[in-house]
Amino acid sequence: MANLNPQQPEKVNIKGRWNPRGKQELFIRGQHVSLQRLREQMLLVNPQPPMMKYLSKEIPPYPTPVEFWVSNVAHVTEETGFEGILESEQFNPPESEFLWWDLKINEEEIRSAEKRYMEGKFPNEAQELNEQKPFLEKFTTSPLFQLEKSRFGNYRFTFPLAELMKWYKEQNCGGKEPVLRVCETITYKQEIVYTVLIHSPEDNERFREYPLLEASEWVRYQDGKIIWKAQAICETHWYQFVSGEVQSLNTHLFYVWDQVSLVFHLPNHTKPCKAVKIPRERLIEALEACELDEIDLSRYEGSKNKEERFFEAKMKVSKLKRELEENDIKMEVDP
Repeated sequence: MANLNPQQPEKVNIKGRWNPRGKQELFIRGQHVSLQRLREQMLLVNPQPPMMKYLSKEIPPYPTPVEFWVSNVAHVTEETGFEGILESEQFNPPESEFLWWDLKINEEEIRSAEKRYMEGKFPNEAQELNEQKPFLEKFTTSPLFQLEKSRFGNYRFTFPLAELMKWYKEQNCGGKEPVLRVCETITYKQEIVYTVLIHSPEDNERFREYPLLEASEWVRYQDGKIIWKAQAICETHWYQFVSGEVQSLNTHLFYVWDQVSLVFHLPNHTKPCKAVKIPRERLIEALEACELDEIDLSRYEGSKNKEERFFEAKMKVSKLKRELEENDIKMEVDP
C-alpha cells in the first residue's frame, strides 16, 4: 500500500554533521519526525546513534502529546554577544545566516495546556477537571522549562513572537508576510529539536525543498503564537500518569526531551547585512540574567567560573535596568 502521509515516509534520511559549537548531531532535512518514527528509523542505523540508549526504554505513562500555545520566544547569548547586540541595537548572526530563538513557556501557558490535555482525554468530566489540582508541573521538567537556566550563556532576551515577526516583516520582507517552513529534525544524545525556518518571500526559490509549516504534524503558527504538540516534556521521569492521577515512581528514569527552535534567515553577505533592529531601550526591557546549566555550550573562553559569570551578568543587567528607569523618570520630570 502506498504511504499516504508525506511527513511519515517508509524511510527517513538520517545524516550526521558537526555543528558550529563543535557538537555532533544527526538531522533529517525537511521533516518533523515523531518519536516513534525516530525510534524505528534509528534502529536501522549502523552503528546505532547514542540516543537509542534512551529512545529504546519503556517509559511509564506520562502526558503526551501536550499542546502548548506559546507567545514568547527567547535568544540567549554570552557576554560578547550581549554587548554586541546592545551596541549595534540589532540581532545579526556574525558567523551564520541564521538567528536562533527558542520557545519560552510560562506558567499560564502550562496550565492552559494541562486543561486542553485533560479535556481531550476525559471530555465527559469537565466539573472534576475544574476542581483538579495542577499536575503538569510534575512533568514539565526538561531543560526547556527551566527558565532560570540556559546552556548558551547568561544573557537572555525575551520578546513576544508577534512583535519579533512584525520587525522581521518590516525590515527584511519588504512588508510582506514571512514564510515559515519545516526545516529539520535534529537529534543529540537526549535532545530532539524541531526547527522552523522563517524567511523572506523573495527567497522562496532558494528554500523550496523545505515544505511549508502546514505540513508539520507537531508545530503550527497561528495569530502570533507557536502551537506545539510536545511529545517528551520530562527528560528525567519521576512520576507516571494513570487514569488522570499522578503517581510517584520507585526510581527515576532518564529519557529524551523535545523542543522547537525558530530559525530566522538573516544573510550576512548582503549589503547592508540583514538584521533585526531593535531600539536599545526595548532590548534592555527584554533582558534578564540566567544561570548556566550543568551543560555549558556558550563557548566562553575566560577564566571565571559559572557562579562568577552569573553574578557579573546579574550586576550588568541590574545596572542597565536601573539606568533605563532613571532615564524614564527624568523624561517625565523634564520632557
